[in-house]
Amino acid sequence: MPSIHSQSSQQPKLSSRFLHTEPAKPIYSGHHATVNCDCCNRSMVPRVVSYYGQPLKSICPFCGTTFKNFPSGLQQFWQRFHTRTLSFTVFYRLAIVAIGFGLIGFFSSKEILPHSLGLFAIFGTIIFAPLAFAELIFQCVEQLAAKLSHESSCYWAALVLIAVLTSYAHPEFTFHLVLFLFVMLFRGLIAGLTQANIKETG
Repeated sequence: MPSIHSQSSQQPKLSSRFLHTEPAKPIYSGHHATVNCDCCNRSMVPRVVSYYGQPLKSICPFCGTTFKNFPSGLQQFWQRFHTRTLSFTVFYRLAIVAIGFGLIGFFSSKEILPHSLGLFAIFGTIIFAPLAFAELIFQCVEQLAAKLSHESSCYWAALVLIAVLTSYAHPEFTFHLVLFLFVMLFRGLIAGLTQANIKETG
């Protein structure tokens, strides 16, 4: 029995007092995890609304106002081919190329240059002049929307509505409006592919 008592006395005794440790530092220390609602001006954490696992938008939990819309798959695909770079550099380059083709055609008609270059100049002018004009309109609309702090999609919707009303009132302009629409789409495709190529190479 004495041996058992001696072994038990050698075991370390646990302290009956609780160990006081420093509280863990919060993850968001120094940062705000909430945002202010633009409608009710209350500090909140946006709630995400989803449909079959696809996030649609986030809303304010107090007033239910939409805080942010999430683009769908089609919109993300379209945004890949859409750039809103506010610069007239591309327009200047397209205009210079179109003017160059026009000068080639002019000198070819005056027999200063070979006559075989005339057809080449005509095709070049037909391609690059509408693209330069489409780039000019695009940049003007985007620059105006940015200057007034508006969403440019409203301006484009208004232009489409004007085009539809014009084609309805004057059917003879329908072909030209549709042709210009294809030029704008082609311009957006070229700009988007160029932007995507720059991002991949960068």
